[in-house]
Amino acid sequence: MTIEVRQLLIKSQVNTAPASPLPAGLNDQHREQVKDEILAECKAWLAQKLVDARER
Repeated sequence: MTIEVRQLLIKSQVNTAPASPLPAGLNDQHREQVKDEILAECKAWLAQKLVDARER
């Protein structure tokens, strides 16, 4: 069965309030922390997928 989509509408709202800037040191530190957390989650996900693949 073929489904044809002719028009896609996306509605969104943008918050126009200015964000308070963080000091450069905190911003870089926070960015590295988030990057490390994401990397750890990816490694855990991949390890689980490998375990699941071996169980099959």
